[in-house]
Amino acid sequence: MKTLRSFAFFVAVLALQSTGWAIVIEGVNVSAQKSVAGKPLQLNGAGVRTVTLAFIPIKAYVASFYSPEPLRTEDAVYASAGPLQLNFTFLQSASSNQVADAWNAQFKASVSKPYPGLDKDEAAFIKMFGPITKGATQTVEIDGDETRVYVDGVLKGTILGEQFQKAFLSMWFGSNPVLPSLKSDLLGGLR
Repeated sequence: MKTLRSFAFFVAVLALQSTGWAIVIEGVNVSAQKSVAGKPLQLNGAGVRTVTLAFIPIKAYVASFYSPEPLRTEDAVYASAGPLQLNFTFLQSASSNQVADAWNAQFKASVSKPYPGLDKDEAAFIKMFGPITKGATQTVEIDGDETRVYVDGVLKGTILGEQFQKAFLSMWFGSNPVLPSLKSDLLGGLR
């Protein structure tokens, strides 16, 4: 059964890449292609991040991951020369404090590649975000040694260094991802 689902996903990805069609997840159009600094990227995978509040699962955002070639493992993500792009389209609104708390919690719980100075870079990263509204998109581009942050297409800032890039990617693809099923989805897997 898993082989059949993997084949179906492979056929769907080929169709998306050849036609440029978007897929729709929770009402969010997820493009088959993006570009970073003029370099074309293909959709590697996409999925929904859920959080549980008072025993109630809440769909927080749709995440999509773009790469120049298919990346199906954690090691492949870290080894990629890039560029890479992650998009987070929000299904709920949140205040500035809620956004900061959520990013802080994700960094604390999921970074599996820490380094000296991460706290400073994390604080600078989180400071780039304000309140979010339903439908807003946060984009993180990894290109060379730059990690660029956009909110609804507006550049909010840049963090330099490959160490931050590895730490950031480890939240989604490392040994303790924010959500294991989302890691699988971003790596192009099917549940």
